[in-house]
Amino acid sequence: MIDMLVNTAYFLVTILIEIIPLFLVVTFFAGLALEYISQETLRKYLTGRRGFVGLLLAVIFGFITPFCSCSTIPVLAAMITAGIPVGVLTAFLFASPYPIEVAIMLAPIFGWVLALTFCLAGAVIALLSGALVGKLGWQDKVKPHLIPFGTINTTSDGVAETVKVGFKVKARRAAKYSFDFFRKQAVYIIIGSVIGAFIYGFVPADLIATYAGGQNIFAVIIAALIGVPLYVSVIPVIPIVYSLYLKGLSAGAVIAFLITATAISPPELIMLSGLFKKKFIAFFIIVMILGSIATGYFLNAISWGV
Repeated sequence: MIDMLVNTAYFLVTILIEIIPLFLVVTFFAGLALEYISQETLRKYLTGRRGFVGLLLAVIFGFITPFCSCSTIPVLAAMITAGIPVGVLTAFLFASPYPIEVAIMLAPIFGWVLALTFCLAGAVIALLSGALVGKLGWQDKVKPHLIPFGTINTTSDGVAETVKVGFKVKARRAAKYSFDFFRKQAVYIIIGSVIGAFIYGFVPADLIATYAGGQNIFAVIIAALIGVPLYVSVIPVIPIVYSLYLKGLSAGAVIAFLITATAISPPELIMLSGLFKKKFIAFFIIVMILGSIATGYFLNAISWGV
């Protein structure tokens, strides 16, 4: 019992020391990127874009969007207002659960293979989904909305004006964004770390290895389905999946769980239902689940040298 408590405490302290500085650094650069790539820039470059170029730009913007639906959904709504094609909208939506910031945070903990696979999977799933939806002509699956962008300052006569600020101001705002984001996420990061520490200290490795570890052929599917009903942000869940990984959860099961647990949360689906019709929502859920499973098996194949 004493050994379990010591292991739990050690994991908790270690993961917090690792994840908090990394979180602040990564979100600072994410905030700095958003200072230079505004929603208006997003609309400028994506409006009217069709074909592969439009899909690729949407994926890139999805990757650099901060890692929570609270930022993805408003941007997506603004893109709908701007009249961006549904295929491009789809590519952005499917890429947004795979932000580059998360891949950077995954690399020191799980290794670059898993981190790069995470990004590669997101790009492939987003591009194929966007191309398919565009080919099907699902523009009618988008609900009409008049949501203002709110990112451009206007003069009293309604003429748009751009307020230019220097790098120092943008860096200060990015730092504020980083600390504000951390304050909002701190409780969840701590809770996730505590859960991860408990799993690491008290859950028998044999239990995890039996159902989701080693080369259990169903491990990836089980992990993906378990993640579906959960409501977690990607940062707090990292300590949890890390502890499971150390206990024997296969790398593919880790990535499958990470994708579904963070991308298909009930609150996000509710928000998406205000923008898209049921058929599109069902498509999103099915593709994300299948995509996470395919990604997991691909990663396991690499890990096992198949």
